[in-house]
Amino acid sequence: MTRSARLTAGLAVAATLFFASGCGTSGNRIRVTEMTASTDAEGVQVVKIEARSFYFKPSRVVVMAGKPVEIVVKFKNKMVPHNLTCGNPDTGISVSLGAGILSFRPTKRARFTPTRPGEYEFFCNVDGHHKKGMRGTRVVR
Repeated sequence: MTRSARLTAGLAVAATLFFASGCGTSGNRIRVTEMTASTDAEGVQVVKIEARSFYFKPSRVVVMAGKPVEIVVKFKNKMVPHNLTCGNPDTGISVSLGAGILSFRPTKRARFTPTRPGEYEFFCNVDGHHKKGMRGTRVVR
């Protein structure tokens, strides 16, 4: 590979990483989407969430207290690392799932049993993603 070709390839990679890290739809511009957890044959509440550029879909999830919840997060953006964090251990909710750049396992799962009704935020704590609107609400009834 010639020096010029290496330089061109390097610039293309740098531009891709630069634009991928800053591009995408801000969650601050996306309407709230809500879903109620479905229950599987074992009585586990199943919640499926997509982690997009800078938002979660759905961004509001309703579950019942006292019943186990399995959260399944599919990370859709392969060029920017994201995670889903919800830390309320005193209520039985403690989740931290993430996927890095070019993740070969873009779907992550976690189980917890919420113990106390209320509304609890979940968010991406990578860089400023939370400020860009990458957050949502878990409603426990």
